[in-house]
Amino acid sequence: MLLQQAYDVFIADRRINGCKPKTLAFYHDSAGAFLRFVADSDPHLPVGTVVNFVTPFFICLQERNLSDTTRHTYWRGVRTFMRFLHSEGYVADEVRLPKIKCPVTTIKPLTNNEVKRVLLAFDANRFTDLRNRTIVHLLVDTGLRLSELVGIDLPNLNLEEGFIFVKGKGGKERWIPFGSATKQILWGYIKKRADVAQVGEQRFLVTHRGQPLSIRGVQVMFRRLADKVKIEGVRLSPHTLRHSFALLYIEHGGDPFSLQRILGHSTQAMTAKYINMARANIKAQHNRFSPGDRLQSS
Repeated sequence: MLLQQAYDVFIADRRINGCKPKTLAFYHDSAGAFLRFVADSDPHLPVGTVVNFVTPFFICLQERNLSDTTRHTYWRGVRTFMRFLHSEGYVADEVRLPKIKCPVTTIKPLTNNEVKRVLLAFDANRFTDLRNRTIVHLLVDTGLRLSELVGIDLPNLNLEEGFIFVKGKGGKERWIPFGSATKQILWGYIKKRADVAQVGEQRFLVTHRGQPLSIRGVQVMFRRLADKVKIEGVRLSPHTLRHSFALLYIEHGGDPFSLQRILGHSTQAMTAKYINMARANIKAQHNRFSPGDRLQSS
């Protein structure tokens, strides 16, 4: 089999397994870049020769002076493709890739006071402001991903028990809890929504014309909100609110295992970052209010 044919099977496999267009685009940009690199030498190479091009490909990336984050992104896509080739028997031995560490990124969530500032920026008398305030409050209280947020249908909301049913990455389903304050805000929005939504519309979030609110619509809303509130040092976005929820959840006494389930993480690796951040915040507070330090200064 030719390498190009194996790549086509790989993409078809990803699609059949429920990968969304965004994920498929990621494989096109990463694993596809590797394939295009190989094709420059010979577009008709057999799949068994793939190992000869791995190291030269990553050397080429390094010579292009790409950022560590970008090179790691390519590495992730190529790694998945190589594992697929081995698991499907297209190559006899597992293809080893050069080690490219994931760069450490600093997560900058919002503080409690900053979240309150954002929530005060809305005029509850306008439907779109009421909807947007509901979005912010819901994200802060649940840690929903943006795609999960816009995909909520009315039957997915259980206001009585305080749960939302969502489909996450890879089509994985889970129930996400929310608090009593969020319950009241959701109910207030739903009552106003009934006057706006088109007949039979099931999507929870709608535009002022009663049509489903898109991912793009939420992104535009957050850009305008950031210009209005102007919080320095923090990028106001749905993903930032997801981080903010996770850190505040830990700082308020939540355990990492329930947080992992709420966020829909497959491992504890990401959750551990929030635990470490919470410890850093505790240390900062201790530095400000240390009884031992105050003894020496008195």
